[in-house]
Amino acid sequence: MNKVLLLFLLLPFHLCLAQQGNPILIDTAKKFNISKHGYFYEDRNLNLNIDSIIKLKQANKLSPLTVGKVFSKGYTQSYYWVAFDIKNTLNQSVHLMFKEQSSSINRLQLFKVDSAGKIHPLGLTGDHFAFKQRPYRNRSFIYPLVLSPHEKASFYLWADKRGQNMYMPMSIGRDIDIIQAEIPQHTLFGFYTGIFVFAVIFNLLLYASVRDKIHLYYAIYIFCTLIFILEEEGLAFQWFYPNLPGLQDYMRLIMASLSCGLLIQVMQLFVNQNSENSQLYHFTTYYKRFCWLMAIIPVFMLFKSFIALEKTVFYINNFLALLTVIVLIICVVERIKAGYKLGWYYFIATVMLLFGVFNYVFNTLGLTNFNLLKPNGLVVGLTAEIIFLSFALTQRYNFLKKEKEILLEEKSKHQVDLADGIFNAQEDERTRLARDLHDDLGGTLSIIKLNITAFQQKALKLTENERIFYDQTIGMVEKACADLREISHNLMPKNFEQLGLIETLKEHFSSLNNSGKIAFEFVFQVEQPIESTTEITIYRIVNELVNNINRHSLATKATIQILSFDERINIMAEDNGIGFNPEEDKKGLGMQNILSRVNYLNGKIQIDSNQNGTTIVIDIPLK
Repeated sequence: MNKVLLLFLLLPFHLCLAQQGNPILIDTAKKFNISKHGYFYEDRNLNLNIDSIIKLKQANKLSPLTVGKVFSKGYTQSYYWVAFDIKNTLNQSVHLMFKEQSSSINRLQLFKVDSAGKIHPLGLTGDHFAFKQRPYRNRSFIYPLVLSPHEKASFYLWADKRGQNMYMPMSIGRDIDIIQAEIPQHTLFGFYTGIFVFAVIFNLLLYASVRDKIHLYYAIYIFCTLIFILEEEGLAFQWFYPNLPGLQDYMRLIMASLSCGLLIQVMQLFVNQNSENSQLYHFTTYYKRFCWLMAIIPVFMLFKSFIALEKTVFYINNFLALLTVIVLIICVVERIKAGYKLGWYYFIATVMLLFGVFNYVFNTLGLTNFNLLKPNGLVVGLTAEIIFLSFALTQRYNFLKKEKEILLEEKSKHQVDLADGIFNAQEDERTRLARDLHDDLGGTLSIIKLNITAFQQKALKLTENERIFYDQTIGMVEKACADLREISHNLMPKNFEQLGLIETLKEHFSSLNNSGKIAFEFVFQVEQPIESTTEITIYRIVNELVNNINRHSLATKATIQILSFDERINIMAEDNGIGFNPEEDKKGLGMQNILSRVNYLNGKIQIDSNQNGTTIVIDIPLK
């Protein structure tokens, strides 16, 4: 118990010794750990200078850094001081480099205090100064340090990251090793940048080719995320606008907000989310517009800003990053439950992004201070999401192609059913009309003829003119009966269902050869039964061909041929008439009737016509 009490009493003295006598010992090692030897102080009043912090250190009022952890305090409105001592244990001078690699600090200054107490400012830098003002021109903030043999010195780092997250990974090492460590880092970011640039170009080319807006939005999204990542690593400032200090703070906010809105837009297009199939459609639409609106605020902050606005925008953007991924997953799951299987691709891509975003945001807010993957979780998560989603976009086209084929097949089937319905309705109407003409009008004309002929004895007493009128009346009635029979027969041949196509046509051509001026030859070879719908349609085609020959050809001979094969039926009509112009006469009612029926049966027609006659060949596939 006495030992514990003694230890408790000696603890302040122990801390005093620790702050004053725990230097980083420089030996032959390549790198040295600051967290084991360093201390920090938060300047909430923004009024401390180098002399003040030296006194605070001497008074043991600095807090030790967390061993093995990155210095991270989350969002801050304060200045921070970091102090550490260095002792060169070698008999020769050493060239070191102090590196602060967060790459995003408003202002940063390092002071060296030698053993005599003299203060040496080593340079003021930060992204609020032109890039060329850095002590060492690198994306990170690097200070060259030179120590004489056995020299001991204290170093004080002043950092201004107000309006941002206080996240400062720091290290000390030999200058050659620090520089060489940058090479694989630049190579790694070059690799990731190449993937992003390729994805942007690939989607722009796809948009130019297929004119699908999803590729344009996705290309813009990838570009925005690329700029955001380069901003986070300080590369955008170094490469694109080294003479525009302070811009990168706001570019990060702009790119982050734009990316959130664009990602929602891409999701809506990818999973085909709309007001009819999603209860969340209106929410996601307003949400993406809010994200784009948030991208405008940092633009105004370029001209005039204050700490409260910066703090608000900082927290809103981090909240949007988390909320966007959650909204994406919920919306995609909703579409998957509705049967949209392609949504699984987007779900997997979003889950990949989820871990990276959470890792980044939690580090930014100071809740964690580690990276799941190198260079950081956000870069890896975004890259995985982009690669997988680019693959998913190709699968989307296969999916849409199959869906289109199904729709076309259903449309074709619907059109066939519709055409069947129309033709069946026409045939039913023809049958009814033929029956009505024959039974009603035909019966009435027969009675009229009988009534008139009943006056035949009395007609002998008529005058010559009256007799002529009587005979004309009898002739007109007989002609009306003949025309009625012909019309009725054309509408629906008598006993067609019993006789079939060939026998009906044989009777028809026999009648034509007995009464007409054209000699018709009918050639046929049909060895297998024909579907009733096809059979009546073929009869209509042949009948129309015969009517055209009778009315327009001025022929003396004609041949109609019907031949059936395993997979098709061939119809050929030949005559020795005067011919016609197929292109001009295609618009005639007769040819229109023929063409519509051939198309209905998915057939093909060829016409060869000149002054020596006409040949029409029709091929009809058998279902």
